Amino acid sequence: MFEHLGTVDTCDFSESMCWTVVRPHQARLTIDDVIRRLGGNAATVTTRRPVEVGYDDDAVFLEQRDDAVITVRYSVNNDEEDVLQRLSQDATVHEVFWVINNFNRLYYAVDGVVVTELDVLRPQERWGADPDALAGHLDALRDLRDREHGPWPDWETAMATVESLTGLRLDTDWFDRPQMFAMLSSR
Repeated sequence: MFEHLGTVDTCDFSESMCWTVVRPHQARLTIDDVIRRLGGNAATVTTRRPVEVGYDDDAVFLEQRDDAVITVRYSVNNDEEDVLQRLSQDATVHEVFWVINNFNRLYYAVDGVVVTELDVLRPQERWGADPDALAGHLDALRDLRDREHGPWPDWETAMATVESLTGLRLDTDWFDRPQMFAMLSSR
């Protein structure tokens, strides 16, 4: 997938990406609900192909998958504690992001609480209300860390970890298909 994204002139997701899965506990969560939780205006939603939109901190792509909503952004503004709290109200949030300098995180938040936060390249470094809550799901990341030459940016493994936690996945063609699109207000 990253090889494909790296060949698209306007798409920078191979260098910086934030992928979030928000799943409500009971009532269906909609794209409009998630946009509001992100501080955006649901009335501004359009449809765009992610590969056609260059890097923009305020851009967000969204897709409804049954009761869950997935978002894909360049920006890592979702990692701010207040945003994670809003996104995870009456819901579970799994999120992974990275930026070009290899700063990254994987989050697991429930009901406004960051349960687990970890550095994808150093999965032994974990924080949150229950740092070990995801310990049984981190084998691939630990294997990556334990390789002879140490950790390398392997965002595919980070995404696969979120896939295993949520049962949802982003295929390469997801970025080529029209998705719901909104611009969020910068803070």
